[in-house]
Amino acid sequence: MLKKILMLLMILYICNDIIIANHSNMTELEKRIIYLEKQVAELKKESIDKLLDDKWRRLKKGINKISIKNDLGNPDRIGKYSNGDEIWGFKKFTLRFDKNGKLKNWTKPFSP
Repeated sequence: MLKKILMLLMILYICNDIIIANHSNMTELEKRIIYLEKQVAELKKESIDKLLDDKWRRLKKGINKISIKNDLGNPDRIGKYSNGDEIWGFKKFTLRFDKNGKLKNWTKPFSP
């Protein structure tokens, strides 16, 4: 009987170490996943910012609004001037169009 109790205690002791080790591994994996998810989010943001910056660099006077909308997407805000000009505001820059819908000028990308 004593032998069985000792064996049971020994088995419980070994299983306890395995459970603690597995829990420790799970905790480390969870921390690693959170870290990697943050890195992915930062890389996505950098990638989008770089893409927009590259597209901004390719702007040329006279491009029509449709072409710009196809390339850059919809602006965050739109404003109108009394002379018929229109301004489009994006997250990092603004574009100004003449009354005929052709790109007139634009701002440099804003720093974050």
